[in-house]
Order: sequence, then structure tokens, then C-alpha cells
Amino acid sequence: MENKTHNKRKTILIGLGVLGTGVAGFLGWHYLKNKRKANQEEDTTSIAESSGGGSTSMPSSRNDDFPLKRGSKGNRVTQLQNALVKKYGASILPKYGVDGMFGKEVEAALVRAKMPTSINESNYSKLVGGGLTGLIKHGEEIVTISDCEIFKSKGIMKIKMPKHIVLGEKEFTHQGWIYFIPKNSTELFRVKKEEVKSLTEFKNEKS
Repeated sequence: MENKTHNKRKTILIGLGVLGTGVAGFLGWHYLKNKRKANQEEDTTSIAESSGGGSTSMPSSRNDDFPLKRGSKGNRVTQLQNALVKKYGASILPKYGVDGMFGKEVEAALVRAKMPTSINESNYSKLVGGGLTGLIKHGEEIVTISDCEIFKSKGIMKIKMPKHIVLGEKEFTHQGWIYFIPKNSTELFRVKKEEVKSLTEFKNEKS
């Protein structure tokens, strides 16, 4: 009788041990699975952050089709900002200046200039092309009006240039420099704004 009871207890204990081992194994597997999933999500986030998600390391894509409005960016926005500064002074864009980005500051400047905050091609031409002499537009060829130096935009390379030399086509203006690409080249160079003129304007002055 005692042997039967002993064997029964032994069977129960073995069963409990097997059950406990199974439960522990399941919980351990579940824990490892969740941990692996969390690590994968963390890795994905790290990759997204390092690839430029919300970072300024990646260049902004151009978006300057008409109408120009908040969120637009690119050369046309830069030219619009240049025209506003040319006509009303630097105080019209006090915080960001000419940065090629159409935000609240540009909207406020347009309101101050009594213009709509959504700029169509007609309004753009009226402001940018409306007799603002000295404003060199994107794609225009520029010519040196004095002996000067041009600089490669990447690196420290510089080249001395005599006056009355056609440099290439203007790309954009930034912080007092005109950036251009010489003919038969894909490299971007810069020159001080006051040292060049539009080739068209230069020819008109000579004629």
C-alpha cells in the first residue's frame, strides 16, 4: 500500500516537473522572441536616423513649380527672396534671409509687400523680372567686371580671373556669393556677387 502511494506521489512529482519544464521553456522562448523583435525595431530606427530621416545631411529635393507657396523650395524661391531683398532691403527677411525655402517668413514678407502669399508665374515675373536691374537670374551667363578669384565650392581650390571673362551659368546666390557651373563642366564654383554681372546686362551697357 505504501509502495503504491509512494509510486503515485513519484508520478505526480515527475508530471509536475515535466509541466514546469515545459512552461519555463515556453516562457523563455516567448521572452527571446520579444527581445529579438525589439532589437530588430531598434536597428531599423537607427538605420533610418543614420540615413537622414529628419537630418540636414541629405540634400533637399527641389520643389519650385508654380504656384510658389509655403513648402516650396528651390531656385525660384531663391530668386523671389533675392527680389524681395533687392526691393525692400534685408530687413524684409530678418531671420533666415535668402535660403531658398518658402516658409512663414516669406509669407510675412509678401504680405508686407502687399502681394499674395501664393505666387503664380505672373506675380513672379512682376517682382523678379519687373525692372530689378542687377538681379542675375538662374541660368543666365555671368561675366567678371573686375579682376577677381573664383573658388571651387568643395575644397580650397581657387583660380584668378581677369575682368570681362564669361564664367558660366548662374545656379543660385547664397550669402553674398554667386554659384555657377563653367561651360563644359559639372563642377560648382562661386564668385563674389559684386565682381560679376549678367552677360546680357553687360552687353547692353557696352552697346
